Amino acid sequence: MKRSILILMATLLLAGCSSKPVRHLASDAALIQPNQTTLTEVHQYLGEPKGVREISPGVKEYVYSEDTISFWGKMPVLGKMVGPSGYEMIILTVQNEVVKSVIFRNFNEKDREWVKHYNWD
Repeated sequence: MKRSILILMATLLLAGCSSKPVRHLASDAALIQPNQTTLTEVHQYLGEPKGVREISPGVKEYVYSEDTISFWGKMPVLGKMVGPSGYEMIILTVQNEVVKSVIFRNFNEKDREWVKHYNWD
């Protein structure tokens, strides 16, 4: 009986240690230097963007985003039932294959709570 409890505890402990790699867009954004970083380097650092749009002739905007996981979302079993707590976003403006501007934004699920309490009259 003691042995089966010990094996169960060890299994649960090891299951809690397993995780997939986490990407932090804030640190990735720090790698991008306006007027220095090329589009090729951006693809090496960040991979493929979630979206690209042309904002004027020769100027494109690249968007990278990742969900942020809450404390409960990181739990081994419970985490699959909990959604993201927000998301991070990098917006790059690229002209002539060189980054012109970098914007990092962090959004939280609580950012829109004001809508529930606002008097719409």
